[in-house]
Amino acid sequence: MNLSQHTLRSYDKQLQHLMQLILDMGGEVRKMVLAAKQSFRSRDEGRVADAKAADKLINELDHKIEEEATIVLALQNPLAIDLRFVTSVLKITGMLERAGDLAKNTVKRSVKMGTFAPEPVIVKLEKMADIILEMLDDALEAFREKDMQKATQVWKRDQEIDDLYHDVLAVMLKEMSHSPDAVTACTHIVFAAKNLERVADYATNLAKTVYYVASGKRADKTILTQGDAS
Repeated sequence: MNLSQHTLRSYDKQLQHLMQLILDMGGEVRKMVLAAKQSFRSRDEGRVADAKAADKLINELDHKIEEEATIVLALQNPLAIDLRFVTSVLKITGMLERAGDLAKNTVKRSVKMGTFAPEPVIVKLEKMADIILEMLDDALEAFREKDMQKATQVWKRDQEIDDLYHDVLAVMLKEMSHSPDAVTACTHIVFAAKNLERVADYATNLAKTVYYVASGKRADKTILTQGDAS
């Protein structure tokens, strides 16, 4: 193997390692969203400690990815799709880190709901979490495969989350107007729903970033009406 071949293989390994770190970070965020979903019913204080531990790991991955991406940019001078990939990695870590913070806060909010548990609202919150888990899975798979069509499908699902959030908000506003004693618990539910809505926004932004990496074009709403994202 000559020097140029060795350098190329080393570069490919660096890119693959960056990819895996992003997938690992996304996997940790997924765990936190799942914990948030489960906490809507369990209200278990122990889940708060688990969420904090997971958040610490996410932050460590964030720093590691930033360092390794910076090294690749400095030493390898990537071009075209590789340059888009590495620079986008730096953006994606920020998205995932903030999504993790929101999921952690949702666990905290759930514990503070106390015994207040209106079943229709809990079901909607769980549905929001389920959709977000699917969005994260699909966005990360799209990232791994550089799949523009899958990324577009993730973006389209964001409206489902927005609709559920507004449903929860409407119910809680009505509940607060009729039951002053439930205002505190209702407020925690509203903030939990808003957190999930924002996590979905970050999953959507991840999908838009994937679209950019794969196509070299900025994602705009015209692609949502196209049958083919290519």
